[in-house]
Amino acid sequence: MTTRNDPKGVKYDRPPKLGELLLAQGAITNEQLAAALERQKTSGRRLGEELIHAGVVKRSVVSRALRVQRRIGVAAICTLAVSTIQHDVEAAVRSQIAVTATVPARAISEQQAQLAELTVSAADIARGYVEIPAASRLKVSANNPDGYAVDFFPRLPIFKSVTVSSSSATARIGAEGGTMIVRGQHGMKMPLDLSYRFELGENVAPGTYAWPLALSVRAF
Repeated sequence: MTTRNDPKGVKYDRPPKLGELLLAQGAITNEQLAAALERQKTSGRRLGEELIHAGVVKRSVVSRALRVQRRIGVAAICTLAVSTIQHDVEAAVRSQIAVTATVPARAISEQQAQLAELTVSAADIARGYVEIPAASRLKVSANNPDGYAVDFFPRLPIFKSVTVSSSSATARIGAEGGTMIVRGQHGMKMPLDLSYRFELGENVAPGTYAWPLALSVRAF
């Protein structure tokens, strides 16, 4: 999944690379990253090992960034084709003529738009939070009448908590991530617009950061 712009100029997100995560966290500089990438061409080491070998960062810093990267990767992988749910629903309706069938609960999402960056101003820091309306836009297909769940995974440690809200649900997500339950919503390609209120961490400085949350839709 790559970053690109749609015709209206909305940015689409992609999972960050290790170097991008370390840059966003302030663990390395652009110059240190460029030098490590150049040394990689002859050393053959992975980027994290190259940075550790050069004494730029500690192993614990790289390990933490890799854990965040893996969690984002899992969230990006766990999607299914929309046609799978549609096929199951149609099959269940046809089967009612002769037999009773149990259809597994499923939910998937199509990302329509996602802000790629979060800008924090000095005024936001003084206030203690920053609000971003309609930062994520998705279409969700779910076959469970009870609804579906949206899991959130932290990408950068810049907030203490975040309140996520849509037109039908609200959840408070901690620094370790969390889940929002959207109840009573089922059907094909239902719109889901998410707004965020980030309670900023104590040591956050003004600036522009990579979007600090990844998300994944699932059935429950």
